[in-house]
Amino acid sequence: MQKLSIALFTLLSSTTVLADDTSPFSFSATAGVSLGGDTIGTLVYEDNSDDTVKAGDGIFIGGGIHYQTNKDFDIKLNALYHFDAAEAKNGDLTFSRWAFEAIPYYNLNDNVKLGAGIGFDTSVELDSDFTLDAKFNNTTKLIFSGLYAFNYSQISLELRYEVAEYEVSSVGNFSIPSNIANTHQLDGNRFAALVHWSF
Repeated sequence: MQKLSIALFTLLSSTTVLADDTSPFSFSATAGVSLGGDTIGTLVYEDNSDDTVKAGDGIFIGGGIHYQTNKDFDIKLNALYHFDAAEAKNGDLTFSRWAFEAIPYYNLNDNVKLGAGIGFDTSVELDSDFTLDAKFNNTTKLIFSGLYAFNYSQISLELRYEVAEYEVSSVGNFSIPSNIANTHQLDGNRFAALVHWSF
């Protein structure tokens, strides 16, 4: 009986050590939607309905890496594809970009985190089957984020506001002078809701 007690104590001690030896890193898949920004283009259909593409509207898909620095602070790094599109039988109009983000968070409690970070939007372009394509300069953005982690789940909900402006660099094969581009920037500010699945 004494040997059995010692064996059980040893097993429980080993289990405790393994449980405490968890990695501070985790990964996530992300999807979301955003609203806002200047109108870039509008498709008008035969029934007089229309679909508008905006600099801040669209869908996010991608993933991220989460690093827990301590019980109060952590940081999330995201790589996301963000796009808005209007589609018709004879062509599409799509505004897209790749977004790379770093957002430090303060943990208010086990469920709620508040963060502020920066992002870098690159490969920003307007693909059009109706007019000339346009490319935009890379741009940085500010991100203000609130994240809620659901109990007993790997899912968290993020609500954020992004501040961004886009400056056109070329239309078709024609480069746009910087002095003209500076005075015709697109407002890309947007509200967004994203869902993260951690694993």
